[in-house]
Amino acid sequence: MVLTWTKDNKDIKSSPLSQIKIALGLFWNREIEKELSQVIGKFKPDIVHFNNIFPLITPCAYYVCNQLGVPIVQTIHSFRFMFPKSIFFRRGELCPYCRSRKLFFPVFLHPCYHESLFYTIFFSLSHSFHTLIGSFKLVDLFIFPSLTTQKYYLKNSSLPPEKTLPIPNFVDEKTSFPKNYESPFFLYVGGLRKEKGIDKLVSLFNDLPNQKLLVIGEGELEKELRKIRKGKNILFLGRRKRTEILKNMAKALFTIIPSECLEVMPTVLIESFASKTAVIVPERGVFKELVTKAKTGFFYKNRAELKRLIERISKNPSLAEKMGKAAKNEAKKFTGNLYYKKIIKAYSITANFTSTKIRALTR
Repeated sequence: MVLTWTKDNKDIKSSPLSQIKIALGLFWNREIEKELSQVIGKFKPDIVHFNNIFPLITPCAYYVCNQLGVPIVQTIHSFRFMFPKSIFFRRGELCPYCRSRKLFFPVFLHPCYHESLFYTIFFSLSHSFHTLIGSFKLVDLFIFPSLTTQKYYLKNSSLPPEKTLPIPNFVDEKTSFPKNYESPFFLYVGGLRKEKGIDKLVSLFNDLPNQKLLVIGEGELEKELRKIRKGKNILFLGRRKRTEILKNMAKALFTIIPSECLEVMPTVLIESFASKTAVIVPERGVFKELVTKAKTGFFYKNRAELKRLIERISKNPSLAEKMGKAAKNEAKKFTGNLYYKKIIKAYSITANFTSTKIRALTR
């Protein structure tokens, strides 16, 4: 049996008093401590698996679990355990300042958390506080959605290797739609934000009036992107349900993921594979782990290379079909069944290890 215990950032009130309360709660949240203690006491779980804990749950939850003798698993979904903004991206480029900083982030120079100096300082100080008192050492296992992200954390943080494990995300492989290249187009799915590179992609397709780009997603750049669009070859669909997204993926020649930031594990990539559609991605980071060159996708290093790839594919649409089949085969590595087997094994090892540790301490 699984019990889901959640906190939603949408519940955060905008009043100054509420904001101050949240900021102070980053150091220690008594309400969370009390509520989680009651939940664990009533449900008596064999293990507690945390996902996103900031800003509402906070590392104080680790102490509750530790005091009650419950093993702790934490999945890392972003770089927030190393960097206030969660992505190494600032002012239009990769930001190097907070990598390998074990304590105070250079927050006074670069306020990044919600672009607020107040929030950034409080987050950074609380992170340093929890590092100093050993909060993160209470976690029995850190799970990473990709090997690349695991290696990045091990290189730039103090996490012990024996407490880390890569388990990739999964997609529903049963949901599939027929391929159809009657009206060929390239597809972008994701947030309309600077770090996703969508502004540069739209600019590129402005110079490719004969190539069609379908954009699915919403975000802060939407109005600006609609303004800079020159022709009808770029179509903005806004937010769409997952079923419609997958239908469009199945029809696309290629899915383009032009991220400017470091990605942890782009779900859109494995969804594209499952939809029998290969990808075009930057030649760096997690993409080099997930994509096989000229088999399940193409890499590019700059705008000129991306432009040449798009023109090449449009002249040779058979590439889409051939590489799409290879991508579909690759998607077998990201099934729900495989994920379930790996996560259950991880739980079992963690629970057994923790039980052994507790028995040793009580002798």
